Amino acid sequence: MLPATHLIAHPGTSPTVTLPVPSGHRPDVDALWAFLAEPADFFGTPMPDRDALSAALHPFVERAAVVPMVALDVTIVELDGSGHCVVTGSEVRPVRPDPVRIDVCDVQFPLTRPDDPPWRRMAARTTSRAAEDQLRRWLNGRGYADGVLGGAALGVPFLGALIFQRGDDLCGLDNPEPTSPLNQLQHCEAIADVRRIQECPGDAERAWWISPRFEIHPVEAVGATYLAVDHGAVPTFARVR
Repeated sequence: MLPATHLIAHPGTSPTVTLPVPSGHRPDVDALWAFLAEPADFFGTPMPDRDALSAALHPFVERAAVVPMVALDVTIVELDGSGHCVVTGSEVRPVRPDPVRIDVCDVQFPLTRPDDPPWRRMAARTTSRAAEDQLRRWLNGRGYADGVLGGAALGVPFLGALIFQRGDDLCGLDNPEPTSPLNQLQHCEAIADVRRIQECPGDAERAWWISPRFEIHPVEAVGATYLAVDHGAVPTFARVR
């Protein structure tokens, strides 16, 4: 439980990250610590040591051993001048049968990109996610799970990741800032490696959307383009079901 004084004094500057933990997988504590240490150093938040981070993760890793996957939210907070780990988690059903729709938007939303200045990239690794939350609510209210920027070619998803199928070829794209859902899921072997692309292909036969909490949904439409949906079928790239 965080005291009210912390919430008042640290409005949205606590380093945070969400990561998938499939059954039998142990997070890379060193890599996780290094990822959180960058924004902590940038904003002057003291970091707990790696042992403290590992100890905070342990109960949730144990929980992940008996379910297909857990999505962990790891946040670093400063209390009484020292850094502490706050970890929460929720069970994830990695493969979901309900199809989703992806919007095609004409407006560039202010989400973080790899070529942004360091201050913006570090801010995206904190609890200040109001822009993303507002965008998610706006899209959901219009019946869409996510959106892509329109134009001559459709860009990367705003919130999650997309994997497309063309014949036997699988290709995927996402925004790597602040984290890449595809990289995270491949690293923990929850999905197979897929070839990376920079824009949505125009000749895809099927597609799947991966939510920010690592749920895989079939895509029935990207804008006005409808795709085949195999209801109830598990995508071949899924390794955790």
